[in-house]
Amino acid sequence: MLKLALRLLRYHRGGAVATGLIALVGTALVTAMAALLGTGLADGTAAADRPFLTQFPLIMGGWVVAIVVFAVVSTVTVTLGGRAGEISGLRLLGAAPRQVRVMVSAETFAVAAVAAPPGLGLGYLLGLLVLAGVRSSGLTDPVSGYAPGFLLPLAGAVVVLAASVVAAWTGSRKAAERGPVDVPVVTRVRRSGRPRRVAAVVLLVAGIGSASAVLGLSADDIATTAMTGPATVLTAIGLAILAPELVSLANRLARVPRGASGHLAAVNLAVAPDRLRPAVTFLTLLVGVAAGTLSMQGIENEHSASGGTARVLASINYLVVVLIALFMAIALTNNLVAALGRRREEFAAMSLIGATAGQTRRMLLWEIAAATVVSVLAAVVGAVVCVVPFSIVKTGGVAAAFAPGPYLLSIALGVVLALGVTTGAGNRAIGAATAS
Repeated sequence: MLKLALRLLRYHRGGAVATGLIALVGTALVTAMAALLGTGLADGTAAADRPFLTQFPLIMGGWVVAIVVFAVVSTVTVTLGGRAGEISGLRLLGAAPRQVRVMVSAETFAVAAVAAPPGLGLGYLLGLLVLAGVRSSGLTDPVSGYAPGFLLPLAGAVVVLAASVVAAWTGSRKAAERGPVDVPVVTRVRRSGRPRRVAAVVLLVAGIGSASAVLGLSADDIATTAMTGPATVLTAIGLAILAPELVSLANRLARVPRGASGHLAAVNLAVAPDRLRPAVTFLTLLVGVAAGTLSMQGIENEHSASGGTARVLASINYLVVVLIALFMAIALTNNLVAALGRRREEFAAMSLIGATAGQTRRMLLWEIAAATVVSVLAAVVGAVVCVVPFSIVKTGGVAAAFAPGPYLLSIALGVVLALGVTTGAGNRAIGAATAS
């Protein structure tokens, strides 16, 4: 199966590129955090800088690894959806589900291994840029030079490689266990979602619990920010795990518009909800983390005393938003492009039965618009729930948690990205389908 996996890569370049981009960016981010950690542990680092240069990369690195697993699972699931015939053929030839999963994991390993060296190099550079920015703000002593070493960054790259393989093994389960003669274009078989829902509830309880614990702290305690930041991430991940339920809500929204395009969008969301699950997952993560972190930091900037600690926390939170937003944007773009590319036969069939290119484009926009609405609503609600306790402690009331600026900025980012990618990739896929 390993040799077969390597041979098949040449026929699935689109999926390999999508997975490779995720692995590349993930490796760069984790390696950068490992480089900062190595600098914090180096002998020449000032003692006052060690807490920041060790705690921050450990926390941030853990978040990035978790998001890398999310991204690879979704990407593998989407790309395998277009390989149903191939996998069915392998199953008919006697391949067991485990062998199919080994093949997919080997493909992912090969792609991630190719992406690891450039990701490692980018990580060294990113770590240097982050430290330079922190030093230029006076947050660290100039004596603390950049000393990443080699072992820790290499270990970070290995962690991403292992996480990619685990994610591929997990993401290929559904495709591998499908019967060899059951290869419908759209499957209506639903597996029990109980373990997934339990995991989502655990993460939501942990996130909301961490945010609520802030109520027992004083306003000038650093732990208020340190507990609220991770709470927004945990809550956003918990809501993202509930993507199937959010897609069901999107299906109800898609039934509202009248006309052929709205009707087709509602039918697609009802019959093939898996097409939009990756988009809902990454939009919820992107908007939830960005909105929660920016709102929290806005309150911190306005109501806390200025000083070195406040600037450090602001730098950390803004950096978290930028890095996660970049990663989510890449993952969302990859999955939308892959999902739309798989639908060329559907678009061609629609053209043959009389649907115009404009109707097909409007159908896609209705689908992604409905998915965007439910993702944004869920993400904003989760962010507000986490920021309200922080606002009460810092300001004595809840009004600051509802300041519209951070939420509007995060929503605009998600909406522009989702609609822009869908419009561009959809136009290409529809054009190619109608021309063939």
